[in-house]
Amino acid sequence: MPMEKPIIFISHATTDRPIAEVLKTEIEKVFANGVQVFASSVPGVMKPGVDWLAEIRENLEKANAVIVLITPVSINRPWIWFEVGAYWSRSQKGAGRIYPLCAPEIDLSDLPEPLNRLQSLSLGKAEHVKLFFQELCDNFNFGNLKGFKGSVITKRLPKYSALKIDQSDLRAGTIYSGPYEGYSDDELEEVIDENYINKQYSNFSNIGHLLEERQSIFSGKLVHFQFLDIDLKLPPGTSKRLLKKVAARYKLRVEKETENTIRFKYN
Repeated sequence: MPMEKPIIFISHATTDRPIAEVLKTEIEKVFANGVQVFASSVPGVMKPGVDWLAEIRENLEKANAVIVLITPVSINRPWIWFEVGAYWSRSQKGAGRIYPLCAPEIDLSDLPEPLNRLQSLSLGKAEHVKLFFQELCDNFNFGNLKGFKGSVITKRLPKYSALKIDQSDLRAGTIYSGPYEGYSDDELEEVIDENYINKQYSNFSNIGHLLEERQSIFSGKLVHFQFLDIDLKLPPGTSKRLLKKVAARYKLRVEKETENTIRFKYN
């Protein structure tokens, strides 16, 4: 009877499928297909007609290791935290390992409980990527890292600003427990004004002639809604909902807006 392959479960938001695909491909290469990598959103992983929830639960229960992809979308996605919580007790008993891997846009020091109690690594750093694969090989006692370069993976990762947020992640809702929990929109507008636009305006007024084009929101800098929410520690979706209203106070008008970004022109 053939031995069952170890299962590596990649917990991720659907939006992050391109990142999960890169990891899945490289893991299968390093382990010569000697492990089963389960990433539910990757085509071919879930068979047509199966109960997807039961399939996820079954693979999570059997997993020998869980990779948690932390990105600007997944860090606020309840389902990710359900998967981490379901596996947490096993990892604490030594029956499995959890590996938090962060997108380059995520500061490792900003991880919430309980992941901040684990060693987290950044996919934006080649040395971190190599360390992660080395730890996987040590965990399973096999794998071939000859010629492996973490920089190859970091270069293959898509820029997060280029990813379109999947509708399933938008419907999933968010978890927020930051400093502005419970704030009204009027209060959040003041936060955006004081901590972002007013600072940009003061800087632009003082040294605007020294700034290169598109270095400031007042000179056409592209603003990413998700990144601004993270930088200001705002509830997810706040910048997209309120930034234009606050910007209008400073005679900034929208030059171009997409689903995830906005660019203003100063009159």
